[in-house]
Amino acid sequence: MLFTKFAPSLISLFSLAAYTVAVVMPVRSELESRVYPRATESIQSGSVFTIHNVKADTVVDLSAGDNTTVTGWSLNGGKNQQWTTLWSGESWNFQSVATGLYLGIVGTPGNGTNLTVASTPTAWDIWHDTVNETNYRIFVPNTTVNWDLWGYGDATSGDPITLWGTWSGIHQTWRFVQV
Repeated sequence: MLFTKFAPSLISLFSLAAYTVAVVMPVRSELESRVYPRATESIQSGSVFTIHNVKADTVVDLSAGDNTTVTGWSLNGGKNQQWTTLWSGESWNFQSVATGLYLGIVGTPGNGTNLTVASTPTAWDIWHDTVNETNYRIFVPNTTVNWDLWGYGDATSGDPITLWGTWSGIHQTWRFVQV
């Protein structure tokens, strides 16, 4: 009898929770309508690149101090700023030329999660930007969470590169320059 009294409320609560999950985590088909196809025409597996933030023109830099922290830094030609792109058959991986470690994250992907490196590859999707298709966005697969240079693309060397939900900011877009 107690169950029948609360059953309609529980069903409503579960329905609301399912709707919230569907809104927060869109499926790839919804993303494909907002981004151009995967970037495979100029980014080839096994090639080495510096990855430049479009707004700040800083590059993805693995800290030489701790070999863990990933930030935006002025281009200096160091191997800690060079990344080998590797296609797994389903997603991309980025391997540091300096250490052999892979770009990744610690914990659950979400707004403000810092990029770091790990000994095992992390899956990434590379898609053309919808505003300027010569630029790219780098996503956690099957989400709208992509790389974001902290501070709306502040060009200060040492600003972290994090994950953030996609929006129109060009500080979330990147250029690949082959080394």
